[in-house]
Amino acid sequence: MSATHISSKNRLLRGLSREDYRSIAPYLKHVSLSLDNVLVERNMANNYVYFPLAGLISVHRVFSDHASLDTVGKEGMVGIFVAAGVKVPHARIAVQGSGSAMRVAAKQFRVLAYRSGSLQRHMHRYTCQLLQRAAQTSQCNGLHVVEARLARCLLETSDRGGSRELRMTHELLAVAMGARRTNVTVAANALRSRKLIDYTRARLRIIDRPGLIKAACACYGANAPRVEDTGR
Repeated sequence: MSATHISSKNRLLRGLSREDYRSIAPYLKHVSLSLDNVLVERNMANNYVYFPLAGLISVHRVFSDHASLDTVGKEGMVGIFVAAGVKVPHARIAVQGSGSAMRVAAKQFRVLAYRSGSLQRHMHRYTCQLLQRAAQTSQCNGLHVVEARLARCLLETSDRGGSRELRMTHELLAVAMGARRTNVTVAANALRSRKLIDYTRARLRIIDRPGLIKAACACYGANAPRVEDTGR
């Protein structure tokens, strides 16, 4: 299987122009993502940019008064701010769902982006989408009940990882949703009693996806990736 075909599994890489892909291709390395493997420990610098092809990568940040958890799959990339040379709080980056990714050194990526205005614009669009998603999620957290938010969170995580099987504890879900763990447990029990999901400890499975979509708030779908595909 060619490197071009493999890379096309990632939406961002697939959307690059022919010229931009040819410039970055020699520096891309295909790496495996093993479940629970820690790519970067908290308070350690991240020197790479990851473009997941399959599986799921989590980015966990802890602040003085709260924590945040983001997940990235084949729709995006991990390290957008590092690639742009922006200093951000160091996060714990780990594999949430096994798969593989294309990896490139952040310094090399910055050089390539500096040389290509089209690559810069491509990454800027993705950054804008991340900011839009964060704003949408923040608004959702303030408006909708926990059960509907949990359904949305599970659907979005499943979409990014490409699997109905999720490795998510109630504690991690609470961080991702900005909710209390006890409220997440109550919401999860409600979804399970409706036979929409099932879970045992850290393993969660979506049983009835159409039903879960109906249970989710209207925010589901609003965060779908819209990076423009320029094609190669």
